[in-house]
Amino acid sequence: MKKILCSLMLLLILTAAGCGTRSADQSGSTAVPEPATEATSASTTKAQPKTTQTTTQAEEITTQALTEALTEAETTAEAIVTEPEKEAGQLLKIDINGNELYADFEDNTSAEALKEMLQSQSITIQMEDYGGFEKVGDLPFSLPTNDESITTSAGDVILYQGNKITIYYDQNTWSFTKVAKIRDADASLKAQLGEGTVNATFSITTN
Repeated sequence: MKKILCSLMLLLILTAAGCGTRSADQSGSTAVPEPATEATSASTTKAQPKTTQTTTQAEEITTQALTEALTEAETTAEAIVTEPEKEAGQLLKIDINGNELYADFEDNTSAEALKEMLQSQSITIQMEDYGGFEKVGDLPFSLPTNDESITTSAGDVILYQGNKITIYYDQNTWSFTKVAKIRDADASLKAQLGEGTVNATFSITTN
């Protein structure tokens, strides 16, 4: 992407510079006549300031063209950079106990792998309470782990042992991988998840 932007900016700059150079050349050729006699030589000498003025104007035009070219290139670059950001605005959607929950993915390979698995189809798993602080269920596939010591909070979506997914509604400290965070999660999350064993559907949606 950076190479494309650099090439675009260079092309615009070279094009603008070429236009300015041609203007200067044309102005210079008409401003300085071929001396034929002493009289015309003197006349030509007096015309020099006009040639200098014309060249300065051409340089100003070239500078303005370069500035406009750079501005246009920057605008194009912003448009190109914005497009991937729109595509990256994906959320984890969790349908559980009649509630729809939305979570932001973490920036790690585990979250990316889960996102990729859910691109083709959603998954529905059974989840049950464990330890008084989480709902846990078995995934139908394994994911890479990025384990680290974490103290959870309500709304953390955690990958455990690479093949189990948990939704925390209270605190717990352990070494595992956080893959997403449910938006606006608070103390009411436990009730939203339901009592006992429940079915939960995980899918991808857009922001």
